[in-house]
Parts: sequence; structure tokens; C-alpha cells
Amino acid sequence: MMTTDYYSQNLFDAQGHTGNTYYYRIVANRGTKIWNDVIKLMEDGVSLAQSAMTLTENGETGQFPVTIPGELPAGTYDIIVYHQAGSEPLDTDDVEKQWTESKGDIFGF
Repeated sequence: MMTTDYYSQNLFDAQGHTGNTYYYRIVANRGTKIWNDVIKLMEDGVSLAQSAMTLTENGETGQFPVTIPGELPAGTYDIIVYHQAGSEPLDTDDVEKQWTESKGDIFGF
């Protein structure tokens, strides 16, 4: 079965194009599973390196579209966007934005 990634929403850098790096993680709402972007599954005990998905700026606009993997199973998820402070994602990176989305029912995307 072919799955298609889809656009969720944008993160906007308040200062426009700054060269900042952002990434996001998908975490089960009311659960412990995290999206493992390496093997494309929801799992427990997923490392930051396996779950961090880098956001790509749209040109030099300061706009970073968030794309949800098509393989993500039905459920309710917290989407958490982080500002990457160093050369790689770290547990100390600041959360920039967070929201909850549902997939797979009449109220989901």
C-alpha cells in the first residue's frame, strides 16, 4: 500500500530567515510510543537521533512546513517542534511549538 506524506502546518521563525535549524518529533498522545523515522514505526524507547525530523525552510522566508509521514498509523499525536542549538539534536534543545493532531477518523486529517 502506497502512503503519501502530507502537510500539517508551518513553523514561522519570528525573525524571518535566520539560518536557525528546527526539527520535530511525533509522540503518541497519552502514550509512550514515539515515531521512529528511521524504520517508519511507532515504538517505545526511540532515541532522539531516530525520531528527530529536520524541518526545511521554504526558500529564505523563515517558514518551515511540517510534513507528516504517510506511514504514521491512525491515532492521536503530539507534534513537538524544537530549535536545534548545536550541530545535532540534543535533549536540552528548546521546544518552539507543540500541537495535537488526530489521524484516521472523521475528525482527523
